[in-house]
This record gives sequence, structure tokens and C-alpha cells, in this order.
Amino acid sequence: MRKSLVIILALLMVCALAGCGSNSGAGSHLERIKAAGKITVATEGAWAPFTYHDETTNELVGFDVEVAKEIAKRIGVEAEFAEGNFDGGLTGVSQGTFDMMANGVDVTADRQQTFDFTDPYAYDHAVVVAKADNGDIASFDDLAGRTTANSVGSTYAQMGEDHGATVVNVPTLGETMELVENGTADATINANTSVQDYFNTTGNTSLKVVATDEETTNYAIPLKKGEDNDTLREAINKAIADMKADGTLSEISVKYFGSDITKE
Repeated sequence: MRKSLVIILALLMVCALAGCGSNSGAGSHLERIKAAGKITVATEGAWAPFTYHDETTNELVGFDVEVAKEIAKRIGVEAEFAEGNFDGGLTGVSQGTFDMMANGVDVTADRQQTFDFTDPYAYDHAVVVAKADNGDIASFDDLAGRTTANSVGSTYAQMGEDHGATVVNVPTLGETMELVENGTADATINANTSVQDYFNTTGNTSLKVVATDEETTNYAIPLKKGEDNDTLREAINKAIADMKADGTLSEISVKYFGSDITKE
């Protein structure tokens, strides 16, 4: 079993016993969070530049990490991060183990059946990455009958399946790239922002973007569905709106992406 899965399962067990998600007691979820003085945030910690560890200090950093900290600050509490795989983070939010998730979670019709989403705070596009000398994959439709590598539970894994690919599930972007590079997978689907960051930081020239989805990906904060989270969603939406208005959100984006992805 992969380390990230072990970590998230352990966190789920510990948090279930300790009430990490601030879901016990009277009042709304927001009131309980304020009483606890913290908001628990699920994140991967292995998906640069959204959420990852600084190579020098090992500190958890990234666009989503700073956005979550700023949201918590504006609500009046501290952000407490719980790291693990993507699918486990979403499961923890849906079960109330974690208060929210900050991990480039895109809004989909399926997820809206399980979660109440905040307003979007960033925008992106999905891309297909294949070997640089590839001559067979030039579109998402060309993935039919081929193998893609993606994080379990991600929208990108679902996109691969929807286009007829067999999906190999791995936890990190780096591993998906390795599988494509060594020929285990024909391609990977991921966020253009993360792919470009990977190319820029690694200098890898053996892979390339072969297709870009025209549809915009909207990133938002998923919360457990229900009226209990209405005031929390409103508070987070206000924080996001204020961060957009005062330039904080744009500043964080430029810091990690070199451009502003917070405007549609």
C-alpha cells in the first residue's frame, strides 16, 4: 500500500475519534469551527505548485496552501492541514472528518451531488501529455484503447475513462510523468498549470502537451453537503471575494504560477 494511502487512512481513523472536522457540538459548522479556533483542510501535499513540500525546509507550501491559510485567517481561525491522497481527502470531507479541501478540486456535476462548492477561486484547462516523439495521440479522442496514468478519484482519471482509456492510478504528478516517459502509460491528463510547472522545474523535454481541453476548469472549495455548512460556505465566499478585490488572490497566483489564474 502506498505511503499516502496509509497516511490518509490513519488520519481518517484518528480524526474520526478526535472529531477533527469540528462536527460535534451545538451550533452551525462555522460556529463550531470558530469555537475550536481551527479549520481542518485536506490536501495532497504532492501536487506542485498547488500543494507540495519545499525541498529545502520540507514546509507544506503551494497556491492552495496559501489560499486556505488566508481563508482561515479571514474567518478568524487557524488552518490545520491533513495530507493524504486526493480521493481520501474528498471522502474525508464528505464524511465530515475534514472541514474542507484545498487541492485544485474542480467543480463537476457528479461532485455537486455529494458536495456543496464555494465560488470558484481559480481557473485552468486540462491537457494531455505524451512522449515528445509521439505521433499517434493528438486529441482526447485518441486516448481510446490506450493507457493513461492519473491520480485515483481525480477528474482527469474520469476524463481518461470517458475517452475510452484504461487508467492506471498513481498518487503524484511526478509518477504519472514517469509512467508515460518509460512507456508504461501512453499519456496522462492533468492541469495545464501543473504540467507547465513540472516542465519548468524539471527541464524535461522528452514529454509534451499534445492536446488542450477548450472547456475551462473551475477550482473551488468542496464542503460536506447540507444546511449545516450554509454559513461556512458564505464565509468562505466572502473571503474569496475580498481576496479577489484586494489583490491577495492574484498575488498568490503570480507567486506560484508566474501568472494570474484567478480570473476566468
